[in-house]
Amino acid sequence: MPNKKLASEWFEFAVRDIETAILLNRENHYTDVIAVDIQQAIEKAMKAIYAFNGEKIPRTHSLDVLFNYVSGYIDWKDVEIKDLIMVNDYYQTERYPGPKYFMPDRDEIKLAIQVAKTILDQVNKHIISS
Repeated sequence: MPNKKLASEWFEFAVRDIETAILLNRENHYTDVIAVDIQQAIEKAMKAIYAFNGEKIPRTHSLDVLFNYVSGYIDWKDVEIKDLIMVNDYYQTERYPGPKYFMPDRDEIKLAIQVAKTILDQVNKHIISS
């Protein structure tokens, strides 16, 4: 049975994350911080589909795992797994110092924001129209 209320709560958190990323990018803030907000926006939007379907929310940050599940419900338009893999790396490499840390460039952040906006739009339409 669909749980629109819980799905909407997850989706609202996703919206906050992407709006924060957009604001920080406009202000030329650190791209590593922006990247984590983008990853979180996508993760929470996809978890909204789990919530909508009454499924237990998985304790994973892996966008490819979430994408595979959500793809059973959404016929993605203009979203490629390679873009999600790029964004997924942000969560694992941008949060802490170490040998894998890198600062994404502005063009990559711009692309990642567009990917996130596309995903959020499609998730929102699915929740509203179902």
